[in-house]
Amino acid sequence: MLPVLEWLPRYDTSRLRLDVVAGITVAAVLVPEALAYASLANLPPETGLYAALLSVSAYFLFGTSRQLVVGPTSALAILLASGVGAVAGGSTASYASLVVLTTMLVGVFAIVAWAFQLGFLVHFISGSVLTGFSAGAALYIMSTQLTTLIGIPSDSSDAFVAQTFFGRLWYTGTHFAATNPETLGVGVAGIALLVLGERYLPRAPTALVVVILSIVLMSVTDLAARGVSIVGSIPSGLPALTAPAIPSLSTLSSLVPVAVGLFLLSYVEGISAVETFARRHDYQTDSNQELLADGVANLAAGLAGGFAVGGSMSRSALNDAVGGETQLTSAVVALVLAVVLVFLTGVFANLPETILAAIVIVAVTGLIDAESLRQLYRVSRTEFAIAMAAFFGVLSLGMLWGVFVGVVLSLLVAVSRVSRPSTHELGQVAGTDGFVALDLYPAATTISDVFVYRVEAELFYANADTVRSDLLERIETRSTDVELVVFDLTSSPTVDFGAAQMLADLSRDLDGRAIDLRFAGAESEVVQMFETMGLAADVGGVRPEESVDEAIARWRAEEPSKSEGPH
Repeated sequence: MLPVLEWLPRYDTSRLRLDVVAGITVAAVLVPEALAYASLANLPPETGLYAALLSVSAYFLFGTSRQLVVGPTSALAILLASGVGAVAGGSTASYASLVVLTTMLVGVFAIVAWAFQLGFLVHFISGSVLTGFSAGAALYIMSTQLTTLIGIPSDSSDAFVAQTFFGRLWYTGTHFAATNPETLGVGVAGIALLVLGERYLPRAPTALVVVILSIVLMSVTDLAARGVSIVGSIPSGLPALTAPAIPSLSTLSSLVPVAVGLFLLSYVEGISAVETFARRHDYQTDSNQELLADGVANLAAGLAGGFAVGGSMSRSALNDAVGGETQLTSAVVALVLAVVLVFLTGVFANLPETILAAIVIVAVTGLIDAESLRQLYRVSRTEFAIAMAAFFGVLSLGMLWGVFVGVVLSLLVAVSRVSRPSTHELGQVAGTDGFVALDLYPAATTISDVFVYRVEAELFYANADTVRSDLLERIETRSTDVELVVFDLTSSPTVDFGAAQMLADLSRDLDGRAIDLRFAGAESEVVQMFETMGLAADVGGVRPEESVDEAIARWRAEEPSKSEGPH
């Protein structure tokens, strides 16, 4: 439960300098992003720092990735704002409390998933869905920052404007004449500097530099008097841990789907980065332990008055690029954040809100993977269509429903694939007792009176009928009369009750056609199930791990009249 107790006593102190430098660098990027994502979540700026401080501290103790940096992310912030905002119904006081409660629900769901060892479920969300969802989320998030970037008043009373991508574009376009030129100039200059910094100084804390420059600019000019909005005072000091008030049952039930969506997005964001850097540096992580780490991080963020957190791919990539080699970087990040909260919050009072919008807009451009979309279009139009469905689901339905569209599509794709598994007729390799797929090895030969069949998947209720129909159709197309079907279970180590019933029905169907059925390559558990059902007795017995050649030979020995047909 506490990986830190395993790796910290064995920590190589020669890595300390690199880990400290990486931690300071990541913190320099995280501070302005945390402030920006707090505004994205419609919360005071200090809540972003609170969430970051407690979440990185939790991950230091519970995480298994050496590079992952946990904290507020743009997608989680906007999903939280749209989901909880709809439940709060415009009440500012209740909104903050509901955000904390929702964040803690995210932590509870993650810990429950860890308790049931459900880390494998993330693999059911396909890469194509994530690609489409991420691109849609990037545009959706950008649209939420347009009014702040150019300095026009936003209209949160209109649901079409407040909650939809197209609504915000329409509102911005129809109110563009009300743009504050000074605000627009500062925001565009911020975007330009951020883009240039990312391109030419990718390891530098460009966002922090832009924040400092904008603060200096606001301090020496009268831009604030000319309509450029600033963040204002930020309370100093470490966060006080408080438990949220429990709302009515109806309100709590309304928050559950929001928390589920946030949990899925938080875990997917984090585990994607975890697996990426584990493969890059060749070490092992634990997907179930990551559930626990994600849960504790969100519980801690909620108790501190923050909001939902997750693993950040961009900050993790920066950590890796500047030499971060262990989870100690998270401890350094937490220490820097604590120093900022205690001593430096006053520095950010003159920070222009348009600069926070610029940071968000530039940060989320990395979510748009145009090359992956082009590759999907070239390689698989079906996968591309799925990605586009997730993409437009986010833009037209919002982030929360976009998450669920992505999850449903992923599950439908998974179910579709396992319900229509790859199947083969097998042929014998000349001079051997081995059988291989005829469509892959045309040189293999068939036995005139024997049909050998294999399914490249586990057999269960969802694919049972498909397999049965495919097998019978293949027999019908054989040019010679089949007297024996050998069902090779080598690639089907498990058979559930529904599939076993299908095989029993298949045996009776073949028996009516004067065709015998035998099984080869069955695992001992499958053999036991067949014996319990009586299917083993109906097919002349099933022996564990019996080869196709042995099953055919035993059948011929039991039926002396069956001489081996020509190949």
